[in-house]
Amino acid sequence: MNSFVKVIHGKQHEENAYSAIAAVCTEPLEGKKVLLKVNTGFKGEARTGLCTNPDVVAGLIRFFKERGAQRITVGDSSIVGIDSIEALTAAGILEVCQRLGVYCVDLNSFDPVEKKIRNGQMVDSILFSSALFDNDIVVTVPVVKTHMYTGATLGIKNMKGCMYKREKTKLHRLSKPLPENALGRSLDYGLLDLTTVCYADYSVVDGTICMEGFGPSGGTPVELDVVLASREPIAADLVALRLMGIPLEDVGHLNIISKARGVSYNTITVDPADYERFGRKFVTAGEAKLGISSGTLTMEDESACSACHAALIQFLRYHLHEFEGGEPRTIFAGKDVTEEAIRAAKNPCLVGNCTVQFKELAPFCKGCPPIPSEITKTLKGEAGVSIRYLGHSCFQVRSKEYSILFDPFLSHNPLAAVRADDVTATAIFVSHGHDDHVGDAVSIATRCGARVYATVETASLFPQEIKLEVGQIGGAIRTDFGRVKFLPALHGSGVAGGLACGFLLEIEGKKIYYAGDTGLSVEMSLLAEEKIDVALLPIGDRFTMGPEDALRAVRMIAPKTVIPMHYNTMPPIEQDPLVFKQRVEEATDAQVVVLDIGEIMSM
Repeated sequence: MNSFVKVIHGKQHEENAYSAIAAVCTEPLEGKKVLLKVNTGFKGEARTGLCTNPDVVAGLIRFFKERGAQRITVGDSSIVGIDSIEALTAAGILEVCQRLGVYCVDLNSFDPVEKKIRNGQMVDSILFSSALFDNDIVVTVPVVKTHMYTGATLGIKNMKGCMYKREKTKLHRLSKPLPENALGRSLDYGLLDLTTVCYADYSVVDGTICMEGFGPSGGTPVELDVVLASREPIAADLVALRLMGIPLEDVGHLNIISKARGVSYNTITVDPADYERFGRKFVTAGEAKLGISSGTLTMEDESACSACHAALIQFLRYHLHEFEGGEPRTIFAGKDVTEEAIRAAKNPCLVGNCTVQFKELAPFCKGCPPIPSEITKTLKGEAGVSIRYLGHSCFQVRSKEYSILFDPFLSHNPLAAVRADDVTATAIFVSHGHDDHVGDAVSIATRCGARVYATVETASLFPQEIKLEVGQIGGAIRTDFGRVKFLPALHGSGVAGGLACGFLLEIEGKKIYYAGDTGLSVEMSLLAEEKIDVALLPIGDRFTMGPEDALRAVRMIAPKTVIPMHYNTMPPIEQDPLVFKQRVEEATDAQVVVLDIGEIMSM
């Protein structure tokens, strides 16, 4: 086969994009639905080489509109953790779409569709955004960038952004063995599998403002002022590689895919034939200098995906100085991390969800990808979960992503630390139906869209529009933040036929026991097997356990830390928490933390 690639050089980026696609797209377009799959995987300013140039997008929109396309959609789905519409907005693409009257979408907002891969080298199926298959013509519109993991990222790899939500990480978590005499890594063969079910009809490569060095997100802009187009995306990518001065053998996935599709430089025709005069040698990630060095931090991240690499680069750029002169640390990231390597390392730290299976061995920074500032906190021992006491029996448990309220009695509690309107929550736990525990749950859940967790009977107190997760004592629910189990509590409820309950919350590898309003019960002894990190126990007496029974509960539960609650809100439940602290710490190994109202304890 002979593949044609049109290359246009010059400062008129919009006009050049129009002319480039016009040179290769000659089919009738009347009534067709067209998807322009741009590259906005990361959020950043327009015309910096990070994302597709909005001027290139404008030229393509004009071409397809003038040729009678029925519907034009521009879209992408950013890496996990970045809002796609915010990225499209920052890149200037949303404004172009609004001005020219076409759709601009987050591909993740469409339903997923599974595509089976026949004889896949690495995967047997992939979930895609269904938007990809609701169009007659798909155009991949990448920006020319080097890539820390694949060498370069162009039109073929740009289509990976059509994978649905977290499915994008699938190609970084491959377990099948490589073929004999492999020409690349697992990801390279995973991209080959992707092209068998997801291959664009056209490629328009944005080489106007490119990126070299630590691409795809931490590199340096390069003004090349080139746009190239082809009906054969792999041919366009090979020509772009020549413009970058990168050998095909150094970019595994393009080497593999070009051979699989029978495309080589010998089968490609380029106009103009001397197009290489428009190029220059790009500094690859392997050749780039970050400009920093460290005798303190060692990175073991070869198997990490591009999103994790980008996070680590940003962490090093902006936070490395905070660790100068400190103890040596080893940071692990990626799917190929092993227990043996972690145990052999000096002061290991785990970064990214691919290392979660080893979180008991070292400090763990959750995220896909992790946030650079959170990596810093993890290394400093400041990350994880915090517990804030808001008064009476109300606590706010926070992690990087979630805010969980227990029994939010705030508006009618004169001692409360905050107003109900100032509290945010992703989940609310209500232990029973008394007013001093249901409290402001309805108003907070309505305002924040929080989900309420309660027993079936307590849940009946809530309006129909509230999102509810119901359970009963002894049952557990898996959640996006971890796991919650409903536990017995000896108390009245105020809900006909219902029982009060406590909760065992598992979040970020921590276990928090919220006893609710309860008396002492022999079932508490079973909790010792759970290895509770923090127990939130009532000590007010009269309506719940008093200090003496709470001490007995500590002996049975054997938590690491105890925080007293449900005391001093009103005269009948006045207690001295410092006396309780002294007695518990004299009699057990538990530490008692007496939080002032509004005070926070980090775990």
